[in-house]
Amino acid sequence: MKKGKFKERLASPAFWLAAAGVLCVFVGDLRTSAGFLAAAVGCGLLLAAWLVWLFRKGRQPGLTPRQRRWLKVGKVITITAAAAGLALLILLEGLILSQVHGTEDPQAEILIVLGAGLRGETPSATLQVRLDAALEQLSAHPQAVAVLSGGQGHNETVTEASAMARYLTARGIEPSRLYLEEQARNTEQNLRFSREIIEENHLEGSIAVVSNGFHLYRAKHLAERMGMEVETVSAPVPYAWLIPSVYLREACSLLLMFAKEILG
Repeated sequence: MKKGKFKERLASPAFWLAAAGVLCVFVGDLRTSAGFLAAAVGCGLLLAAWLVWLFRKGRQPGLTPRQRRWLKVGKVITITAAAAGLALLILLEGLILSQVHGTEDPQAEILIVLGAGLRGETPSATLQVRLDAALEQLSAHPQAVAVLSGGQGHNETVTEASAMARYLTARGIEPSRLYLEEQARNTEQNLRFSREIIEENHLEGSIAVVSNGFHLYRAKHLAERMGMEVETVSAPVPYAWLIPSVYLREACSLLLMFAKEILG
């Protein structure tokens, strides 16, 4: 590459947008909220770089009519796809927000508390707020019991269910009120395996799913698909900086869930 051409590319906004986008995607980790947000930002930067390149290329002199036509087609396709993606994201976020506050004054006798990752043997901040919400319900309803659902995930030294039980018993909940489901790896398994425990132990009464507000629409939808009628108990997002990431990631999870249902 000629030196002048190289300097020209270095001066291009598209070059730096693309470089930043590749870096963000490279360092992103879809298993964590911060990593997912980094990857999402990277994809956005790459899209912006592509659009900048299309528009700058279209203003260059000496292009043939065919080149200009293909550049125009590229712009139309890219902008249309971006607009459709944004509209879909807004729709998905609307569904998420429709359940974010949970059931008003839930009175369920059985709680299903969904796992959300550990730091070694300690519940993550996201899981702690779920457990605090469950603790409030169990304290307010002394006859209620809880199914604690979560297997042992990546970089976890114990099952999520056992760590959840330890957290609740340390705060005064009797172990006899807690049932551990230690196999689930995702939300669908959380609900299916928890229902099996409820049936095996002949637990009777209404059921409520406990999770963060952003997660409740998907959890309730999956429960209803399994024939379970559930209330929901909402826990907050533990840190404000997590909000963009968890809502965006949940929208992607919803999209994947609906795609699986459509494709069978």
